Amino acid sequence: MLPPLRRARILELLRKDGMATLKDMSEALGVSMSTLRRDVDYLGESGHLERTHGGAMLNEDRRRALELEPAIASELESNAKRAIGYAAAELILTGQTVMFDSGTTTAAAARAARDRGIPFTAVTNDLAIAGLLSSSPSIRVLVVGGFVRTGTSTLLGPEILRAVSRLRADLVFIGTHALTPDDLSDTSADLADLKRSFVEAGERAIALVDTSKIFSRAFCSFANTRELDRVITDSRIRPEDLQALRDRVEVEIVSERE
Repeated sequence: MLPPLRRARILELLRKDGMATLKDMSEALGVSMSTLRRDVDYLGESGHLERTHGGAMLNEDRRRALELEPAIASELESNAKRAIGYAAAELILTGQTVMFDSGTTTAAAARAARDRGIPFTAVTNDLAIAGLLSSSPSIRVLVVGGFVRTGTSTLLGPEILRAVSRLRADLVFIGTHALTPDDLSDTSADLADLKRSFVEAGERAIALVDTSKIFSRAFCSFANTRELDRVITDSRIRPEDLQALRDRVEVEIVSERE
């Protein structure tokens, strides 16, 4: 098991149980205690968890402003993201214009859309998503330009905001760091401003959100849930959370895919 996958699985265990002992995590992941300690130390040094006596717990106070490095983020909740991405891609009709926000769940939607093989026009601010989509001869890809956010494939900047303000799309797929019954939020004002412009550009704005992000808040709000056409999430959502969301927006529940 490669380090990004191990570290993603550690975070999944802690999100499920709140905290865990090193022994329990070692047994659950099938790795040695020395390997597990290195991974826990790595995640602790980057601020994503706190060491406890003989174990670890999530650092919820810092989660609002912290982002995982892309290699770990792509492995986190991967089965749920794959299912959400597949459901999103099924909504695309031939000839439509579809905007893909940056992120690992929207990337799963891009991959599923590419595999469907239908012709459409894609707009994105994510170089990795553009690379995925451009491998299909059926998909015309427009990348809105800006500067590359350090350590990511995301493009940001005033040039993108100006470009997106002039665009109109049939569908917009939006990712988010956190979602409450009332709003979507992300870790920086720059990201939030761009996501806001994406929501405004779409005839239909659809949030792609795995349940680990429900219900939490990040640093900067960018949209109200009532502005969305739909939220697509996975089947692990708690019944009371699902009802709270459905009071405000249509919610589609998907089962995880291996």
